[in-house]
Amino acid sequence: MIGHGGTASALLAAARDIIPGDGLADVLAIDAGVGETAELKLRVCAAVDEVDEGRGILLIADLMGSSPCMCGIKNSLGHGFALVTGLNLAMLTKLALADRRSSPRELANACAGSAQRSVCVKINDESSQATQPEAQPGAQPGAQAQPAKCSTG
Repeated sequence: MIGHGGTASALLAAARDIIPGDGLADVLAIDAGVGETAELKLRVCAAVDEVDEGRGILLIADLMGSSPCMCGIKNSLGHGFALVTGLNLAMLTKLALADRRSSPRELANACAGSAQRSVCVKINDESSQATQPEAQPGAQPGAQAQPAKCSTG
């Protein structure tokens, strides 16, 4: 897996903290910094050679089309690979539990599916509700309802 700055190693460390066992022992994180360099190319080539056991590799990148992603793609050619982008924690937890006998394509699809299911948008926009909110208990008649306080208990 490859990502800008320190994202790859940080997300891999977080996933290893969450998922017990050695499900991610064979995953290498490459922190690409800000872009493609000769040193990054060497690290990617060494990582690809290390993990490819003849079945190809799964390449996970943070941003499609970015310098780290393109460096990973260019230096994985000739090895057979499946690429999934949008590196996130859901993807890595899925990978940790996946059957490693699966093909890189199957692993990529499983990781992508998990990442897609983990994205959720919820909006609590009180101003868009059609009805007037009820007054707080004990409030004066006609008083505006106040937003509920956040509970820590």
